[in-house]
Amino acid sequence: MTSRPVTAEDLRYMDTALALAYARLGQTAPNPSVGCIIVRDGRIIGAAATAPGGRPHAEPQALEQAGARAEGATVYVTLEPCAHYGKTPPCAEALIAAHPAEVVIACRDPFEHVAGRGMTMLADAGIAVLEGVREADAIALNAGFFERLKTGRPLLASDPRTGLFDADLVLQAGEDTGAALDRLGAQGLTRVRQR
Repeated sequence: MTSRPVTAEDLRYMDTALALAYARLGQTAPNPSVGCIIVRDGRIIGAAATAPGGRPHAEPQALEQAGARAEGATVYVTLEPCAHYGKTPPCAEALIAAHPAEVVIACRDPFEHVAGRGMTMLADAGIAVLEGVREADAIALNAGFFERLKTGRPLLASDPRTGLFDADLVLQAGEDTGAALDRLGAQGLTRVRQR
């Protein structure tokens, strides 16, 4: 992994990636909302967030926009690129195929099939990896996803901004809050609003 100093440009581009991800909160379950920016020669050549429903992921969308210009570019992503085959191929492999010079990651993905593997794949392919740029912001962004990974339940919060949530908490007949959260977590929801 790279140990270079974080620059003002790193912060600015990661802020843009975080803004893209925040704009999709409440729309990407069961996947986290991820933002990705690709920069070459001081210009954004690709920008995307996880699509509604969780697919496609942010990185392949941004890479498609950038095309061949992604080679030698810097990629900013709010969560470590996935490293496993699920319903889509690993984003780490898509990045490796595009040959960027560097991937800047806000925070590590604790999901057991990723958990550092995405960063290792990139580094092993000769791509510089810088981790931890705006890490606290990315952890806050992904709080619901991380909660579901840890407990099997979505994050439950009160907030008037309905767009930040996958659903409102609605109890079924005879159901308590804990049982409802278990049910919603099993459905893949990550953020539930308590009204």
